[in-house]
Order: sequence, then C-alpha cells, then structure tokens
Amino acid sequence: SRFVLAALLLWPLVRRQWKPIARQDRLPLLALGLTGVTVYFAFENYGLKYTTASHGALIIATIPLCTELTETLRRKRLPSLATLAGLAISLAGVFLIFGRDSGGGATLEGDLLIIGAVVTWVWYTYLADRLVNRYPNLVLTQWIMLVGTATLLPGAAAEYLISPFGLPSAGAWGGVAFLGIFCSALAYHFWNLTIPALGVTTTNNLLYGIPLVGVLTGVLALGEPLTLTIVLGGTLIIGGVVLASRRPGGKERQEKVLQAEKN
Repeated sequence: SRFVLAALLLWPLVRRQWKPIARQDRLPLLALGLTGVTVYFAFENYGLKYTTASHGALIIATIPLCTELTETLRRKRLPSLATLAGLAISLAGVFLIFGRDSGGGATLEGDLLIIGAVVTWVWYTYLADRLVNRYPNLVLTQWIMLVGTATLLPGAAAEYLISPFGLPSAGAWGGVAFLGIFCSALAYHFWNLTIPALGVTTTNNLLYGIPLVGVLTGVLALGEPLTLTIVLGGTLIIGGVVLASRRPGGKERQEKVLQAEKN
C-alpha cells in the first residue's frame, strides 16, 4: 500500500514529462521493481522481525563496502590495500554483533536476512544506473513503485492466506502514510536523482548516516539496549567502510573516478 500511495503522490509531477518505457528496457525495469522493492523489503522486513533496529542499521551500513567490492570485480582489478583493510575491519565489526542478542531480541536468522537486503540493494543500484539516464527521474521512480507493487502482490496474498490479519489501526495507517511519502516517493526520487550525479559508489557511500540514525532510534524510540558490543561493532563497521572508500590521489583523482563512473 505504501508504494501505491507513493505512485499516486508522484503522478501530478510525472504526467507532464511522462515517457513510455521502451521495449528493450521493460525487463530491466521489472528487475528494478523486483530487487528494489519486493526482494529488498522482504529481506529487510522479515529480518527486522528477528533482529533489532540497531543490528539492522549497522549491517545495512556495509552497503558502501559491498558496492566498492562489486565495482572492483566489475572493472576486473585487484582490490586496493585500503579496500582489503576496510573489508577486514568491517567484517570484524559484523562478526562482533552477528546474532548476539544482548537483551534486545537480535538473532542470527534476522541478521542473515538483513545481509540479504544488503546484497539486493547493491544489485538494485547497479540496475538503476543503467536506466537513470534514459528516462526522467520521476517517471522512472513511479514506474519502479508500480512494478514493485505488482511484484509484491503475490507474496502479500500468500502471506494473508497463511496468517490472516484484521484491519490496520489508525496508527498503522499513519505509518503507511509516512513510509509512502518520505521513505518511498521522496527517498527513491532523491536516490535515483543522485546516482547519475555522483555515481553508484559515491551514492551508496551516503549510507554512512544510517547506523547513527538507526541505533539512536532503536535506543530512544524502541528501548533497545546500547551495549558495548554494539558500540564497538558499529565503530569497526563504519571505520572499515570509510577506509575502504578512500580514494588515493586527492580531489583530482576523485573527480576522475566520478567521471568514469558516470560514463
């Protein structure tokens, strides 16, 4: 329902620049909706049922590092020493928190599901990179919302048949509205707008802010414990990701890398 709401909210802005999806781009668009909406949120939502928001945010923070490694493999080059060191440090942080309950309800199963979300989001970002320059950003974002809704329906129907639930409360509808407006319509629009401007790797590096927001929200709003393990694990994860994402050669080298990513 949040993605239907997002698509409806985008329509007044989209209709003036509407552009049909070319035949050769329909399968990639289906892959975008499937990975960026259906599969990603299946992993994340089920993962958060079995782990804490703090654990989820810290594991999601490894997306920039996974993107860096994927880019290295795509360009068929050896990882830099900084990438390898950052990988080792971040993995140490992940293993430190992995599956540890610490009184907050985290499980190994939940953490593994969040890792599935990480892999799926990296895949989605590279798929989006192929289409963001071919269509107006709002048009592409709305199509992703619509396709994602369509690919979600079979799973949602099956889930309802297995575990029927009643009508959502007013608070639940408020949550749907928040997710639809801010976390779907605006977030996907800004994300897809950023990819052609900064490149895939740099865009995913912006996810550094997720652990801070996620852990603080989990502690302040959900009453999750802020343990020494979470603090140490989070420090290692973020430190490793930042180290792995450093570009040698200063500002000029960074600009060349960004330009190469755009091309």
